[in-house]
Amino acid sequence: MRRLSSPAFVAAAVLAGLSSPALRVQAQVAASSPAAAAADAAASCERAVRQSLASRAGPAADLRFSAGPTVQASLSNGGQVVMNGAGSWRSNSATRRFEYSCNLDPRNPEAVGVLIRDLTPPSAEPAATRAAIEPDLSNLSPAACESAAAAALKKRWPAVSQLSFDSSTRRLSQDSPSKALLRAQGRAQPAPGSPLTHFEFDCEIDPRDGRVTGIQVSS
Repeated sequence: MRRLSSPAFVAAAVLAGLSSPALRVQAQVAASSPAAAAADAAASCERAVRQSLASRAGPAADLRFSAGPTVQASLSNGGQVVMNGAGSWRSNSATRRFEYSCNLDPRNPEAVGVLIRDLTPPSAEPAATRAAIEPDLSNLSPAACESAAAAALKKRWPAVSQLSFDSSTRRLSQDSPSKALLRAQGRAQPAPGSPLTHFEFDCEIDPRDGRVTGIQVSS
């Protein structure tokens, strides 16, 4: 019998070891780790979307995702992974469509920040029942609305930091002489070590004096 040289013997031992069922399973798990991590991230994202929509759509709503969320490489880095997707749910026998964005911490798949955008156009109303009102900008103060939004976020996330507002997303509408609505978006870090989270806020204003009469923040 020819004796195997040292390198050949090592190679033969490795091949023999891989024939072990346990080692083959380990090799398969190692090879599938990136795919498994991506699947876990997508599942965490969709789970967070379901939880966020529960108060709006209700637990019994027919919530469906158009496809699995995809990673946005241009927005992702070592500290966070950003995923986008779309879906729909049924509300009062009507289908509502939405887009969503998830910010995930690679070190903690359960730490997810979610932003949901409702894409369903508002229902048409007879022109006679809704008169168009030009927004009164004379007393409008976006800073007052942003201060109110920051206070609301502080109540929700006591350790919030890195709070910023995107002025390019501001949208103003006015339904009556005494009520206007300013809508905008921003980003914040809910707690140390958590990913940056997108949020939206709706700020009700009395256009006659610029007083903030209500604030609602969603994330």
